[in-house]
Amino acid sequence: MKTYRVIVDNEAVSDLNSVSAYVAGLYRPESGHKYVSRILGKLASLSFTADIYPYSRYAIAKAIHPKAKTLSIINHKWTVVFHVSGSFVFVDRIIPSKMMIK
Repeated sequence: MKTYRVIVDNEAVSDLNSVSAYVAGLYRPESGHKYVSRILGKLASLSFTADIYPYSRYAIAKAIHPKAKTLSIINHKWTVVFHVSGSFVFVDRIIPSKMMIK
């Protein structure tokens, strides 16, 4: 089994900050941090599972990276757009799943 090092791009970090602020605005600040922790746990799992995902067929994912793969997380509310290069998994963006159209 091949393992990868997961790298989170600056844009994905910005997306995480936005998600945290949104959830904190709806509930409490601690809720935003816990929600982002759940997302980070899913991202960490890519170190072992990145190979099983096929290249994405979504236009928005392909616009982010030509060899993009996608992972739907947190009850299909968010989509992680990532790509694999060598021994690294690069998380490019974390976007609302409703934006994913073919």
